[in-house]
Amino acid sequence: MLKYSALTLVIVCTATLSASRVTAQGFPTPKPGEAHEMFAADEGTWKCEVEMFVNGPDGPPEKYTGTEVNKLVSGGLYLKSEFRSKMGDQDFEGHGLMGYNPKKKRYEGMWVDNFTEAPTRMTGRYNKAKKIFTVTGVVQDEEGNDMKQKQVTTHLDDKTKRFEIFLVVEAGGKEMEIKLMSMKATKQ
Repeated sequence: MLKYSALTLVIVCTATLSASRVTAQGFPTPKPGEAHEMFAADEGTWKCEVEMFVNGPDGPPEKYTGTEVNKLVSGGLYLKSEFRSKMGDQDFEGHGLMGYNPKKKRYEGMWVDNFTEAPTRMTGRYNKAKKIFTVTGVVQDEEGNDMKQKQVTTHLDDKTKRFEIFLVVEAGGKEMEIKLMSMKATKQ
């Protein structure tokens, strides 16, 4: 009983000291910086025209419309995205959260939707001069095989952007990109 009481005392004292340090120093409050400016440009509601290349690169694309709603969250440090569309006879719903990791100097995020079973982690870079945001991630197909994916968002102006998804495959020691989707979005 004495050992248990001593251990409990150590835990309580450690927690109390940690809490008093936070109170004395305050909570860390990171602020959005230059890396977060592109999130503000993407905030809002976007009307989307989607082309899916399910019939291969030479076949006609399937066309859908959708709505993307992007909102700054956590004091502007993150962009929360929601995309909805009717694809054929199915409703598509996807959600993303993207932030900037200043220690790694890259963007990091997560995407989930009702067409995939596992979340997709993404990392990316932003070319401010060209207004191009490129992220890569690994998605799983129905059999659980990992596939590399690249997503490119290009802001054409303040009200228009293009979003493309590519499957990245290796052939003959070289990487090839196969376009899976192209979307034109107009800010409402």
